[in-house]
Amino acid sequence: MQSDSSRRARGAEKLYEILGQKPEQVERNLGDLAPHLAKYIIETVYGEIYQGAALDSRTRQIVTVAALSTLGTAGPQLRTHIGGALRCGVSREELVEVMMQLVPYVGVAAAINGVSACREAFLAEDQKPAKS
Repeated sequence: MQSDSSRRARGAEKLYEILGQKPEQVERNLGDLAPHLAKYIIETVYGEIYQGAALDSRTRQIVTVAALSTLGTAGPQLRTHIGGALRCGVSREELVEVMMQLVPYVGVAAAINGVSACREAFLAEDQKPAKS
């Protein structure tokens, strides 16, 4: 697969804006076994899909957190995107309310798991060194 340098650059910028990650981190985590998946995430997900003008990054993160919560199988990704939502200005209270909104549509278990993921992500945020 050939890389598109402009999509990669856009993807790198958006990836850092939302998750505070550099493409090299994604490649390090996935690239040894699935380099095409790493490229897809950087260039297509963040370099194209996240570039749409109809939704801002804050709204995209709320949608992403809700979607990952309903899956029930994406704990690490959910915690990562909760952190991304916080970076994009979503409050902790709003994230917990997102989990409450899941109850009538996907069930109590999804909401409990989502709240647990929030707790873990909030703790991770609280343990990060203060920015100077």
